[in-house]
Amino acid sequence: MSASAPAAVASAEPHRWSLKRFLALDLLDNRYPALHGLRFLAIISVVQFHVTWVFADEKGIKLAPDWASGSLAVFFGMDLFFILSGFLIGSILLRSLEVEGRQRILRFYLRRIFRTFPSYYAVLTFLALTVTLTVKQRHNLVHEYLYLTNFYKLSPSDAVMFWGWSLALEEQFYLTVPLLFLGLYHLRSDRARLTLLIGLWACALGVRLYLYFHRAPWTDRTLYDALYFRTHTRFDTLVCGIILAFVQMRWREPLGRWFADPFHRALVALPCLGILWVLVRPWTFGDRNLQIIHVFAWGTLTSLMYFGFLLLLLHGHGWLQRALSLHVFRQLATLGYGVYLVHIPLLHGIIVPAAHALDERHVSLIIVWPLSLVALMVLSLGLGYVMHVVIEKPSLRLRERLAG
Repeated sequence: MSASAPAAVASAEPHRWSLKRFLALDLLDNRYPALHGLRFLAIISVVQFHVTWVFADEKGIKLAPDWASGSLAVFFGMDLFFILSGFLIGSILLRSLEVEGRQRILRFYLRRIFRTFPSYYAVLTFLALTVTLTVKQRHNLVHEYLYLTNFYKLSPSDAVMFWGWSLALEEQFYLTVPLLFLGLYHLRSDRARLTLLIGLWACALGVRLYLYFHRAPWTDRTLYDALYFRTHTRFDTLVCGIILAFVQMRWREPLGRWFADPFHRALVALPCLGILWVLVRPWTFGDRNLQIIHVFAWGTLTSLMYFGFLLLLLHGHGWLQRALSLHVFRQLATLGYGVYLVHIPLLHGIIVPAAHALDERHVSLIIVWPLSLVALMVLSLGLGYVMHVVIEKPSLRLRERLAG
């Protein structure tokens, strides 16, 4: 009996260990730990925007005008996602070109597919099978499966996952970005590479300005639909992330020495804060100038602001960087993709009915709005965790086997 007991314990131990591994998070790369905290703040920014937008525009829950306008003014959390995505992908591809030339880049597409496609298709298919689709949704569903959501009208009656526009934009951009890196690989100097990247970044503003002046007059809504979601008008934030990765890789040490001077840090921080003020208060310049400010704000100004702030963060050593580098943010950021995929269905299906019930009981919206945001974040993180364990981790394991 005593001889068999240790054997039973030994046989049970691997089972417990495998269960623990099954439930554990497959955490994001930790080369830049402060970016995890920044990514989580971006998640909150996007979710709060959608809470206000759905409450105010779709469901008739009457928020105070100042509250609603202040919330919707913080639209640029998505641009932070784009820049961080460009930075991380750019860092990976730049290292790959240095170490292995063009060979590693051939695996880029396969790795990208296994990272993003499974969860996206799982949520899209689930919604397509469980929601009563409109005629336009059924017609456009094939476009959503092909990651073309951002090239037709974006509204709940036209698309099953209308919030998938940003994912479509990223996938379309990344379809061509390895070709960009091959071009960078064949250029002979860092100056030529940086010139190419800056020129490409500026092209998006050029496209927006061309469309703005040649297709006027606009209403605020038609301008938003024409410029904000399209890949050819919004790729500058992704290119900005690649520029940041290039600058960080080539000049990290001299930049670190330059940013060690508080005066130099202020030289970068103050213009960024000025841009932030313009972004959140564009109406200050008058209603007649609001549209042209949007043309610059939707990519150019956000790129410049985040470029400066991210350089400060990457070369800082203060309390803010330490706070954003906490391990809990790495865990939360790992679930960020799942949160983005599921937060809109949860908002419509659970949060809005609950908010209506509280509103009918005359509970102040000063309480209902933050309570709704917190509840939505908790629910989205929970469902995002389930998706991570059941869908993302197996696909990442398969990716490592096939793509290395």
